[in-house]
Amino acid sequence: MRRATLAAVLVCLTGCADDKLHDVAGTVTHGGAPLPAGVVWFDPDPNHPGQPPQGYAYVKDGKFDTTDRGRGVKPGAYSVRVEGFDGKPGNELPLGKPLFTDFEEKREFAAAPGKIELVLAVPKTEKPRTDKPKTDKPKTDKPKTDKPAKPVGK
Repeated sequence: MRRATLAAVLVCLTGCADDKLHDVAGTVTHGGAPLPAGVVWFDPDPNHPGQPPQGYAYVKDGKFDTTDRGRGVKPGAYSVRVEGFDGKPGNELPLGKPLFTDFEEKREFAAAPGKIELVLAVPKTEKPRTDKPKTDKPKTDKPKTDKPAKPVGK
């Protein structure tokens, strides 16, 4: 009975090893220079068994590490996205102005001891978002003019 219990525990421990989140650390460059600020997102493949949570890490001075206010990954296929900012915080933009639209590449992560090292190189050709958000204000049919309106009846 004791051996059966021990065997069951060992099977569970080895079978559950892939449920652990693995830390990811690395560097991000934009056009060859360290990215001042940003976020690296680890979006699991929709077909990933067990639907792991999305991982993330904040980028500062070109470096990121999921152990610093982030969340690691489980082994499997991921879409790795990078949001890049200039690192000059403003009232509404805590990481600064966007430097480029989301950069994305597919990666496969395997279970490994220690941290998973990752190097991401965003080409300088990635441009910031330039489209304007839609507004709910109605359009007017009145033409714009610099001339004041003439009084009626004079």
